[in-house]
Amino acid sequence: MNEDWEGEELVDIDDPCLPDALRNHAALFDNPGKVVIVVGDGEYALYAADGEFLDVCVID
Repeated sequence: MNEDWEGEELVDIDDPCLPDALRNHAALFDNPGKVVIVVGDGEYALYAADGEFLDVCVID
């Protein structure tokens, strides 16, 4: 487990509560995004399955 994830609610990228735009963005990385932490309203921290931090996203 990535130490950034301790105490955070992890959401799988395929969870239907996440916007399609976030899934599309996650797929663009060489090491695709698989795990999301919802930071706030429309704000997401995106990680690869191996724990690599990829991006902080704001999706309107």
